[in-house]
Amino acid sequence: MEALPPLRLLTTFETVLRTGGVQNAAAELNVTQPAVSQALKALEDHIGATLLDRRRRPAELTEAGRVLSRAVAEGMGQMRDAVSQIRLLQRAEGNRVTIACTVCTGTYWLMPRLAEFYDLHPDVSVHVETTPVTPHFAPDTDLVIRYGPGDWPDGVGDLLFPERLVPVCSPDAYDRFGRGDFAQATLLHVEVEDADWPGWNDYFGHTGLAPAHKADRVVGGYVQATQAAIAGIGVMLGWVSNASDLLAQGRLIVFRDAPLYPNAGFHILRPKTGRRKRAAGLLYDFLLKSARQAAEAGSPQ
Repeated sequence: MEALPPLRLLTTFETVLRTGGVQNAAAELNVTQPAVSQALKALEDHIGATLLDRRRRPAELTEAGRVLSRAVAEGMGQMRDAVSQIRLLQRAEGNRVTIACTVCTGTYWLMPRLAEFYDLHPDVSVHVETTPVTPHFAPDTDLVIRYGPGDWPDGVGDLLFPERLVPVCSPDAYDRFGRGDFAQATLLHVEVEDADWPGWNDYFGHTGLAPAHKADRVVGGYVQATQAAIAGIGVMLGWVSNASDLLAQGRLIVFRDAPLYPNAGFHILRPKTGRRKRAAGLLYDFLLKSARQAAEAGSPQ
């Protein structure tokens, strides 16, 4: 296989052709005219053919020069297109944020706030990755919203909001179950893999309320439990941060105003190592500000 000429020689040749002469090429390349002439001679020596007929003024391409000029023009054009595409991809990647959270947090807390974020930053694309369990950093994850004490080995960040849990149900179920009387209530139990997430046993143990109730229903996740509560099937132990919008809308109401305050809260985290994107910083600051403004206004989240 024939060795290709050095790229700098091909670049010089293409510049001479595109700008119309050695003088113009030298100005664009910021070199002397003799340097351009020497590069052209070196290219001819490498190929073993004369590319320019210097007997004419101005010099004209030889047949070999025309063959090479077509190939170089096409190749340089493709490389310019490739570089442009790469830069567009880099800009798009730089404006893309991947944030991980639980399904419930993504559905009921994060997604309703993204509309305002997009109004402020229309060039940023947010990719939300949800999981039924505690989210962790993947190689392409920029941010994580995680419930816990706030001390993790893989991330650093800030408290979004402390949490409290309170029994909630639909207005119809509230009347049907005796207006806060657990003895008549059907409780919705959520199956979770994380033992640190509190449930009804923790609630009754913390509040001292009698755990006697009419029936139990087991559901596979907090989103399903929330929908079951909205449908009037039972009383859910609601995370106020996630249920607050539904409470404000009246789709859910507090069944018994006796909260459980766990020793943990929801945090927004960055990875401890790795490059930090500008777009990720914008989303981080926006969510933190949104949560703090809600707290100052007396909102549960």
